[in-house]
Amino acid sequence: MELDLHGYHPSDICWDGTLDEIVKQAWEMGARYLTLIHGHGRNRGLTPGFVNTNTGYFGLEVRRALRKDTTLRSWILWTTLNCSDPGYTTVKLKPNPTPSRTKLDDDVLPPRSFDR
Repeated sequence: MELDLHGYHPSDICWDGTLDEIVKQAWEMGARYLTLIHGHGRNRGLTPGFVNTNTGYFGLEVRRALRKDTTLRSWILWTTLNCSDPGYTTVKLKPNPTPSRTKLDDDVLPPRSFDR
């Protein structure tokens, strides 16, 4: 399962329980992997660091939450966190023998920053 988080701020996703709900619902759907696309955080190849963008910071916050939020460990195998690409993060979900939903709730994600 892939979820594009472009247009969100870390406060919209990582700090208010939304990420927990996304992971929980993905697990309830029976997904094997969850890929969160957050952007690479670099301005057209300029290095080092994150230049003129908030997506680098967003990626770091997503990864921090997946590593440190112990409530997420009910649904994810946190040791399988794949951070090899700077634009997205993938984590393996624990097996769910009885999936109970077919899609994410429509209101699980808040309106994007540019839609407000």
